[in-house]
Amino acid sequence: MKMNRPETKWTCDLCKNKIYWDELFTFTSKKAVVHYTCFREKASKTPKVEPTQLEVVLDMLEDELKDITIYKQKISLIKEEEIRKTLEQAEKDAEKNSALLTRMVEKFSGVLE
Repeated sequence: MKMNRPETKWTCDLCKNKIYWDELFTFTSKKAVVHYTCFREKASKTPKVEPTQLEVVLDMLEDELKDITIYKQKISLIKEEEIRKTLEQAEKDAEKNSALLTRMVEKFSGVLE
C-alpha cells in the first residue's frame, strides 16, 4: 500500500517536481522554493569560493532545515501553551538561520544562475 505523502503548494524551481512536507526545502531570494537536495547539487557544482567552505555552509543549512522539520513535528504534540510558544520561537529562529545560510550559498555559488 502506498503512503499518502502530504504535498506543499510549491514546485521546485530547479527540478520542477512537487515538494512534499517530508522533504527538506528552502526559499531563494528570487521568491522561489527549491528542494534542498537540488539546491545543494547545483551550488556544489558552481562554487565561487573554495568548495570546502561552501560545503560547510551547505551542511549548516541542512542542519537548520532538519531542525525546522523536527520542531514542526514536535510542536504538534505539545498542549502546554508556554512550551509550545517557546518551541515556535525556536523554530522561527531556525527559519531565520536557514534564510541567512541560503543567502550565503546564493552569494558564493552560481546556484541562481
